[in-house]
Amino acid sequence: MRDTPIEVEVFDQTQGTVNAQSQIALNIAGNDLQALFEQVVASHLGSFSSIKRSAPIVKTAIYSWFRKYLGTRDWREEFTLIQIIFLYKQNKAIFEHILSKTVVSYKDVRQKEVKSRIEKSELRYNFDILPVAFFNQHTDERKNQRKYVYDPCYLGVSRSQPEKNFETLLDDNFAKIVWWWKNGKSKKDYFGIKYEYPNGVIHTFYPDYIVKFNDGRLGIFEIKDVGDRDGFTYTKAKAEILFKYIDDQNDKTHFGGIVIMVNNDWMINYKAKYDWHRCENSDWSDWELLSFVKG
Repeated sequence: MRDTPIEVEVFDQTQGTVNAQSQIALNIAGNDLQALFEQVVASHLGSFSSIKRSAPIVKTAIYSWFRKYLGTRDWREEFTLIQIIFLYKQNKAIFEHILSKTVVSYKDVRQKEVKSRIEKSELRYNFDILPVAFFNQHTDERKNQRKYVYDPCYLGVSRSQPEKNFETLLDDNFAKIVWWWKNGKSKKDYFGIKYEYPNGVIHTFYPDYIVKFNDGRLGIFEIKDVGDRDGFTYTKAKAEILFKYIDDQNDKTHFGGIVIMVNNDWMINYKAKYDWHRCENSDWSDWELLSFVKG
């Protein structure tokens, strides 16, 4: 619900009467009152469970409704009195019903918003690797790698061991490669694809390696450990958006996916649906041997 206002008109449909005089019937210490009010709001956020993002917006909508229809702006200790009225037994049930109904109604709207944001922020398809790159002597190391896109080759010292192992595979197969590149992260100079995880949260996925092969194909690879702890979550989302990106190219020159070394064999997953459950049960039937030669 972040960055999206809730229209106070939703509260206009209240069925029942809100009793403003109930402010004298509820006597709770200030701090406890605030905590109880926020607890009620948070408990009715439904799928929008991020309290830090969603609760302030909902509370603002409630205060706005009271100002518009009960003229609370001029009340002494306005927010405290609103909370008292809101929490009064007869009123509380009404407002809880409204909150629950609002969240259900808003869910479909939010999903459409997220989809629109993803579509509008898709990767620039005319992406090019910069002709010149700079290295940092404190975070990069020089490596003797053949066919790297830049000469000399500098790679980040924080690379994972699976990534280093994959670079060895690339070097062993240099005769099949025109060039390869270690992608970076979090900069417009790097290759990124927008994806959603969890629901409503947008990230940019930066695949680990891009490889140009002699047969004309362009490989896009994300390297993971065989015990990937994000197999059910972020990796799944990345695998499926990478499949969609490659499929959208509608050509035979792009391929790639999640790559893992399994029993000394490099395996690649290129499926529309990524099923990590099978892998945890030693079922690698969704995977195939990674080949640098077009089959």
